[in-house]
Amino acid sequence: MEERETYSASEAAKILKLSARRVRQLAETEEIEGARDAEGNWRLDKASVHTFRDDRRLGSSKPREGTSSRSKPSAAWDKVTELERALGRLEGEMRARAELTAVTESTLKESLERERKRADRLEERAEKLRGELEVERSKGFWARLFGG
Repeated sequence: MEERETYSASEAAKILKLSARRVRQLAETEEIEGARDAEGNWRLDKASVHTFRDDRRLGSSKPREGTSSRSKPSAAWDKVTELERALGRLEGEMRARAELTAVTESTLKESLERERKRADRLEERAEKLRGELEVERSKGFWARLFGG
C-alpha cells in the first residue's frame, strides 16, 4: 500500500470515533484492511476505513467485501449477550411485579377486613341508638319534655 492511501491507527480512530485500540482490533480481525509497516505500526487502507465508517452509519448488517468471517460470530455473540441481558431485566421486572402484586393483595385484604370490622361496630352502635330512640319515642310528650 502506498503511504498516501493509508491512515495510521490513531488517524483512523479519529475518523471512526473509536479508540485506537479498537481500530487495531478491527485491523487484526480484518474488518478494516491494513498492514503493519516496518516499525510494526498499522497502516490502514483509507477506502476500507471510510467503507467501515459508512457501514456503521447505515447500520448495515451485510458483510462487506474483504471482511473476515470471524466478525460474524462475534456480532452474533454480542446480540445473544444483549438479548440475555434484556431477558434477565424482564425476568427481574416480572419478579418485582409479582412481589408488588402479592404485597398489594395482602394489604387490600387486611384493609377490607378492618373496614368490615368497623362496619360491624357502626352497625352495632346504630342498633343501640335506634333502641334508645324507640325508648324515647315510647314516652309521652310531657315525659319527654320534662324528663320523666
